[in-house]
Amino acid sequence: MNFLRRKFSPRFKGLSVQPPFNQVRQSGSWKGKFSVYVARRQVAALLALAVAFWFLALPASTWGQVEGYPQLSRKLSFVGAVSPVYRFKANVDGGGTLSVTSVYVNAGVIKQLNQKWGLGLSFTYEFDDYNFSGLTGFPVSRPWNEVQRLGFSIPIFYSITDKWKLVIVPTAQFSGEFGARVSQAMVYGGAVGVSYAFGPKVTLGLGVAGYANLEEARVFPFPIVKLKLSDRIRLTNPFRTSPVGPAGLELSYVLTKKWEVGLGGAYRSYRFRLDYNGPIPNGIGEYNTVPVFVRLSYKPFPFFGVDLYGGASFLNKLYVEDRDGNELYRTKHDVAPLLGATLSGRF
Repeated sequence: MNFLRRKFSPRFKGLSVQPPFNQVRQSGSWKGKFSVYVARRQVAALLALAVAFWFLALPASTWGQVEGYPQLSRKLSFVGAVSPVYRFKANVDGGGTLSVTSVYVNAGVIKQLNQKWGLGLSFTYEFDDYNFSGLTGFPVSRPWNEVQRLGFSIPIFYSITDKWKLVIVPTAQFSGEFGARVSQAMVYGGAVGVSYAFGPKVTLGLGVAGYANLEEARVFPFPIVKLKLSDRIRLTNPFRTSPVGPAGLELSYVLTKKWEVGLGGAYRSYRFRLDYNGPIPNGIGEYNTVPVFVRLSYKPFPFFGVDLYGGASFLNKLYVEDRDGNELYRTKHDVAPLLGATLSGRF
């Protein structure tokens, strides 16, 4: 049942696209041309929705490591970002409330070795303070408290041709509550992605990721997309560190050279080992959420930027498993507003 619960398999039954008008007898008429135009727009809209649905269904661990094919330099570049975020208090089913205070940090170095190869070293640290109050739906009032994730990855970039790009990212991460045993809180895995630039405005790709994730193995495909809809509008899976983590799907609009706004969302799944001496010794906790946000960005210098975020977390669910990954309890809590900010730089 745990596998079925986590396997996200949307189904579309009886999906069809019908012309908005009856069949046009004279294909050369303006009505016929308009009918074909509207039908194509319907198909494009359905494809866009399908792609958006796919992006939102991806686990966070993939996007935290696969960062597409960034701009590389022959000089050693240092990149970093820090992002505090607060999810406001929301009611938990069965009684009680939950709020979450988080800090996400990302730092690394990257360098273009030659015309074909690029190499990097990435460090991530995430801290979540779960503030449970009056929880009665679980047998324990506070199933977990402070959780941290510490990860390292080695992104390897290869330019197959001018248009084909390859990225390989092996990774290892500690994911556990304070007091969890390191040897039992390690997550190992990696991802491989290939992208193709159809032109200066369209880059699409596909990859596969797999992780041994605390008594559970996960393997799944993922898409990569970068669409420039106009000189000011882009549809991408962004890779900045933010209150909702990297990637997901975002529609952004460039206001000026220094100001930008965006609207996006993502699916996030946080899985971690519990305190060895806690109320559920050596168990496993999991927190799933779908944050949706509005972003306002200011970049006063080419090497430094500030992002402000506001939004809400939807479809929030909590799970507790024993040390072997067998589900013990589950519940959910209401929509939770969120606020956050990000400071990022590249030198």
